[in-house]
Amino acid sequence: MARGERAWLRMRGAALGVWLSAFTPPTPPWEEEEEEEEEEEGAGRWGAVLATHAQAEALLRAELTEAAARAFRQALRGAVCSAGRPPLGERRARVKAELHAGLAQCQLRLGLPAHAHANARKALALNPALLPAKLCRARAAAAMGELDEAAQELREVLRMRPGHQQAREELQRVREQSRARDQRLAKRLGRLFA
Repeated sequence: MARGERAWLRMRGAALGVWLSAFTPPTPPWEEEEEEEEEEEGAGRWGAVLATHAQAEALLRAELTEAAARAFRQALRGAVCSAGRPPLGERRARVKAELHAGLAQCQLRLGLPAHAHANARKALALNPALLPAKLCRARAAAAMGELDEAAQELREVLRMRPGHQQAREELQRVREQSRARDQRLAKRLGRLFA
């Protein structure tokens, strides 16, 4: 409705007239300034983002993947609105990177490797040292058939943390898939030139 506009609401057995005399548009969330005290106490919009992030992590640990993905998406929407203009502060960038990494893990479990790869890339753009995002990006690349990219990413994870068991197992699996792919290709080329 615009200022001065009239409307009639008709329900069963009753009618209600509405007239908008004045309208003050709200301040966009990215222009609002939050108090530092609110941020530290966990109140306000950023506090809601942190609470939703904790809820999403709990849902992911409970293996409720779809619900966790919804919670991560909701927290990301809130983070975009309340984080302010870039460049983000270190703490907010870290939280936003964790949200992207968590959403990527959910998308990978739901069978959406391209979306998982994109979210892991966003997480690594915000925090290049985030190991879960690197591991998720490698798994997504392997699921999409990009075995060389996956192997390179997994080697980087193992360089950062040499004893990482999941990365070692995933690298072994990627190497086996790569060998099988190369054998199939050699067999096809052998038939072509036979």
